[in-house]
Amino acid sequence: MKIFTALAVRAGLCTFKFLSAILLAIIRSVKFIFSEICGIIRLIKNIICWIFREATESYRSRLELSNRLSKEVRLAKKEGKSEYIKALLKFFYSFFCGENGVFYTAFNWILPLVSIAFLVGVIRYGSSLEYGIAVEYNGKELGIISAEADFVKAERDVQQRISYNENDKAIDLSSKLSLRIISDDDNIVSAGQLADKMLEASDEELIKAYGVYIDGQFICSVEDSKRVQKALDDRLLNYDVEGIVRDIEYVNKIELKEGIYLISSLQKEHDVIKLLTSSKEKKQVLFAKEEQTVLDIIHEYGMDLDEFNKLNPSAEKGIRTGQLLYVVKHENYLPIKYIREMETLSFIDYQTMEVETSSLNVGSRVTLVKGERGEKKSNIEITYIDGIESGRKVLESVVLKNPVVETIGIGTYSASPDNPETVYFGYPLTGSGEMGWPVDGGWVSDSFISDRNHKGLDIAAPENTEIYAAQDGIVVSAGWNSGGYGNVVMIEHENGYATVYAHMISVYAVEGQQVSKGQLIGFVGNTGNSFGNHCHFEVRHQGICLDPTLFLNTIDMKKPEETDE
Repeated sequence: MKIFTALAVRAGLCTFKFLSAILLAIIRSVKFIFSEICGIIRLIKNIICWIFREATESYRSRLELSNRLSKEVRLAKKEGKSEYIKALLKFFYSFFCGENGVFYTAFNWILPLVSIAFLVGVIRYGSSLEYGIAVEYNGKELGIISAEADFVKAERDVQQRISYNENDKAIDLSSKLSLRIISDDDNIVSAGQLADKMLEASDEELIKAYGVYIDGQFICSVEDSKRVQKALDDRLLNYDVEGIVRDIEYVNKIELKEGIYLISSLQKEHDVIKLLTSSKEKKQVLFAKEEQTVLDIIHEYGMDLDEFNKLNPSAEKGIRTGQLLYVVKHENYLPIKYIREMETLSFIDYQTMEVETSSLNVGSRVTLVKGERGEKKSNIEITYIDGIESGRKVLESVVLKNPVVETIGIGTYSASPDNPETVYFGYPLTGSGEMGWPVDGGWVSDSFISDRNHKGLDIAAPENTEIYAAQDGIVVSAGWNSGGYGNVVMIEHENGYATVYAHMISVYAVEGQQVSKGQLIGFVGNTGNSFGNHCHFEVRHQGICLDPTLFLNTIDMKKPEETDE
């Protein structure tokens, strides 16, 4: 006992020492942090005091000087007028021009500010200057350009213009570029003007004319640009198109630029107009598309029927998909593009969906809902180039009729007699097929209205064979029946129909349950007024028993394992 007491005391002392050490460490840490914070505060205070002293030192010096000189002036006043005047002059000189005087202090403060303002002014002045690139060619300055890209453009333009040079000697286009500040007297030129000046500075024979450019490429030059421009405009105005079109224009960018050109590049306006408005025929090969007709093809390529039949003799009797055909495509030197807006009616294809359904036997595939195509009205914008469609864009679409999804039913109902072809005393059942065979196997052992005034069919099958709902419905009765049915299930269906399944060995369904066709509801037995394992199956309408064979059809029934692959 003493040993345990000693151990407890020792443990308590160790714990106390441990806690004390932790507390002491915390106190020391807080003390260290507090002392460092105090040190930082003192340092900040010293810095502030130093800044204040430095900022006010000149003021304090001037104040001390002023007090000392004022005292000297008062003493000199007692000594006489001349001494007084000397003292006053010394006072004003020392106060304004002395080492710590007003002018000296002001100079020390103002000079840095003036220097900064001067530097800012120089920078602003330099940034406000406009710089340009001076171009010197053959020892002569041609002008000032704003960017080197203008020189590259001018040089390329000159190269195109001199492509008509018939001399063997190439023209030297090397120029000297230098950066400088632009003055009011400098001549600032564009890339086109620079090209003219470079040609003028050469030794070639030149003429002032209009250059014809297509997509930036120099073609030739003409003296009268108005005649060429009028011919191009008239071609657009008189272009033969069907319907109402808009934005009719040339595909290529055509420019007539006034400038200096080589005489050798000058062409007659008539020849230039003939070139720009010319066209050529090009034979092409195509494969006939699905549902494409001869009329579609000749309309697309602007051909006549005789011309097409001459190239394709076998097409006179019609064309087939994938057939090789020859067509002639007319290509203009300057293709013309235009846009037509049209309203079209198109069909929307329907989708097909497969659903499994117990309303059909396994292996059956039936269209439950027939698919229908939808209709859509669209406003489209069609772009044509030389009368051939090159693209289209849908501006607006309105669905007039939504497509109907086609639904294909895949049968899942697997219950069928042992032998569907001989189930009914050697014959198949040929009823409507509205209801499914209710037992997984079996055969008819007793018919409706037999010599015993039988109200249904007896379907014989081994004990514990599964029994299924013949149709969708609600279980209204499930369990023991004291009227001779034994374990029985009764299901109500639509339109006043009901089915009864009697003599079960056990019931699986429960009252109030919603069941679907082919769903397990019980097992074959021999309960109630029964002589052998079987399922007594009844069909009732408004409480009246009907012959179940009117609703069963076994002709197309097959066991799952018998289904054809």
